[in-house]
Amino acid sequence: MDAITILFIALGLAMDAFSISIASGVTAKNLKVNNALKIALFFGSFQAFMPLIGWLAGLGLRDFISGVDHWIAFILLSLIGCKMIYEST
Repeated sequence: MDAITILFIALGLAMDAFSISIASGVTAKNLKVNNALKIALFFGSFQAFMPLIGWLAGLGLRDFISGVDHWIAFILLSLIGCKMIYEST
């Protein structure tokens, strides 16, 4: 991976964590420093390890699904799109 790809992945992960932390802060009734540190620890650990786990799983499955990867992406995106259309009505 080149530096610009890593930068965009980091930016996307940061925006994801930022939006979830805003939603958590808005809905919290009694937010104390201890609870905020726990939330930050969980966000940080998940944001660090989930891309690593995905990368390792991708390396392991690369040989098995390289011939049908475009169909898997098509099916997943179609299911997400259908669910979005269903929930909008």
